[in-house]
Amino acid sequence: MSIQAVNAADLVDVYKRAIEQNNDYKLIQNNKKISETQYDQTSSTIFPEINFSAGRNDTTIERYVGPGSNTNYDTDSYNLTLRQPVFRLSFFDELEKSKFQLDKSSTYELYHKKIVGIKTVELYFELINNKNKVREYEEKFNLAKKRLNAAEKLFVNGSITRTEYISFQNELESSKISKDIVENALDSTRADIYLFTGKRIAEIHNVNMEIKLANKIYNIKEVIRTALRSFETILMANQDLSISRSDLDSNKSQHYPTLDIVASYDYIDVSEGTRFGANKREASTVGISLNFPIYQGGYQSARVSESRIKFENASIKLEQAKRELEIEIIDSIKNLEIQKGLIHIDKIKYQNANESFIAAKKGFMGGIYTDIEVQESKINLISTKNKYISTVLSYLLQDLNIKKYTNDIDILDIQEINSILIW
Repeated sequence: MSIQAVNAADLVDVYKRAIEQNNDYKLIQNNKKISETQYDQTSSTIFPEINFSAGRNDTTIERYVGPGSNTNYDTDSYNLTLRQPVFRLSFFDELEKSKFQLDKSSTYELYHKKIVGIKTVELYFELINNKNKVREYEEKFNLAKKRLNAAEKLFVNGSITRTEYISFQNELESSKISKDIVENALDSTRADIYLFTGKRIAEIHNVNMEIKLANKIYNIKEVIRTALRSFETILMANQDLSISRSDLDSNKSQHYPTLDIVASYDYIDVSEGTRFGANKREASTVGISLNFPIYQGGYQSARVSESRIKFENASIKLEQAKRELEIEIIDSIKNLEIQKGLIHIDKIKYQNANESFIAAKKGFMGGIYTDIEVQESKINLISTKNKYISTVLSYLLQDLNIKKYTNDIDILDIQEINSILIW
């Protein structure tokens, strides 16, 4: 199997690869896992805290002067303590805040999955356009070489001046530079796809020129209404508002007292050798610990003021997100309508160019047109075809961008676009 075949991929292949291998998406999935563990950490603060400690001391007396007798002795000690939180008003606010943070990370994961789908289509379409341009500029470069060859004969015969001959040389050099530019752009897009998916791609699909595109019609008001209710950027702005509200409530509740049940058990065993002989002691304690925050130097009051401002900022950002979303949707749908008109115009130009090329080939066979004129007609056909393909791809990408406001973007959407492409 050739390297070209191994590195061939349709749009569905690239999308599946991106979902599995895109590093940004992996990081976001891991951030969601971090949010899950943070929620578990917050939940665990209401559970009892149990500590056990044990110790052993070996005492060596080098010199002793006094009554009684003393020898070396050892001490074993054990301690078990338990603290059970009973009343902490801030716990419920912190737990709620942690829950909203988890919800936000889940929402962002769904949002980024849409972005992965759109970016995959965008890069694949860019690859198609750049590959088509390479072919177009290769033909232009070949035409420039033909013109220069013809100019050399005319210059030798004295039919054109040196200045005119140099202009053909410059045309060839300019064509070479333009061809290098589009080839570099193609390599750059291939590199972008490799970074995005971890796979190098050589052979790709192109647009099926016989395809009939569905006429998509969107109700702007309905799209806006649905997006304001369910689009991820609005959901995340609402979640930020809830997070800041919970944070404000949590800081306020720090002024309230806390109540804990405290219990402990102590055991001490002292071996023989002390002045008073061996002894053991066991003790247990059960009590209630009530803490009243009285004065913290204004620290907690300052935190409440800070969180209140953050809550206000979150409200402002939510309102701004709604405004921006409305503008985005209106612009997107209007641009889609413009793309529809451009597709119709570019298709007619492509069809006319195709007819002209067919006529030029017939004229060449009849001795009416030169091979250079046929080449010019061919280049015009390729150029108008590429423009038509580019417009179709822009329309499909724009339509996918509109879908993200009201629906998930998944494998079915990618397969639908892929059905318009052929090898």
